[in-house]
Amino acid sequence: MKAWYIFYKNILKNNLVEQKDKIIISVSGGIDSVCMLHMFWRIKKKIDIDILVVVFNHKLRKESNYESNFVNNLSCKFNIRCIKKTINVKKYSKEKSISIETAARNLRYSNLINIAKEYKYNKIATAHNANDNAETMFMWLIRGTGSFIGIPQTRQIDNNVCVIRPLLQINRKFIEQYIKFHNLNFCVDKSNFFNKYTRNKIRSKIIPICEEINPMAIEHIFNLTEIQRIENEYLEKIVHKFMKKCVKMYKNKILLDLAIFLRYNKPVMFRIIKHVLPEKKYNSCINLIINKIISNDSSIYKISNDWIFFLKLNKACFYNINKTKY
Repeated sequence: MKAWYIFYKNILKNNLVEQKDKIIISVSGGIDSVCMLHMFWRIKKKIDIDILVVVFNHKLRKESNYESNFVNNLSCKFNIRCIKKTINVKKYSKEKSISIETAARNLRYSNLINIAKEYKYNKIATAHNANDNAETMFMWLIRGTGSFIGIPQTRQIDNNVCVIRPLLQINRKFIEQYIKFHNLNFCVDKSNFFNKYTRNKIRSKIIPICEEINPMAIEHIFNLTEIQRIENEYLEKIVHKFMKKCVKMYKNKILLDLAIFLRYNKPVMFRIIKHVLPEKKYNSCINLIINKIISNDSSIYKISNDWIFFLKLNKACFYNINKTKY
């Protein structure tokens, strides 16, 4: 099966899975995570690794209890330990004034990291695939975040824990073929079909049109994000080197030395501002600040309810108005 070939090649080529790794598998019960769980069950026969399944009950749908039990039973079938965790997404969403999607994602990751540290697991595997990567790229494009790097294949949390995404190169159609070939059952989250969510609109409308134009669209988008990621890593090293020369960061204020900053070209300026900007890291906001600097516009710009930006004595100043006098 093509999905297995891509998975196996990917984990070996990029050292995603190594001997003696202790890996938490985040499984929702959906088609992607069930596919990943089955693949890890197979790879465990080839590589000496320890696997722990974690499933979250978000308490958002009436099917949540069934899905949590389904994952637990599937894990038992594969003789893999499973931890069931309930998280109060609605409460957290209300407390933080964030969307349900963002709240669920933040709670999942924070709990996964805590479990990894508690049980001394060094990797966390999530089931993001090439379609998820394409959807994310479109979301960032539409929102004007100025990035085409998509979902990273690995993300280092600290010296002890790393997030890996071994399905990231796999098109969802190959995952569907894999599930069918191995006769695996999975759960269907009906909320994935509600077009009130941006990602679902992209998934149900934009992605099919892209694949109609070119059946290899998902793969081409993944290749684009990989190229952008490599270029981004190179540029980030340069930008961090330049930032040390012109940026002073304090708890509630950020100062930018314009005598040095204005020597750099605009792409470097853009990245420096994106790094130091405390909130609203959108292209429009970054470009507005750069234009104010270049035109020497000394008027105060309100970035958010907490932060303002202005020019003073050859410095670009970012101040938290609730905590700092200026």
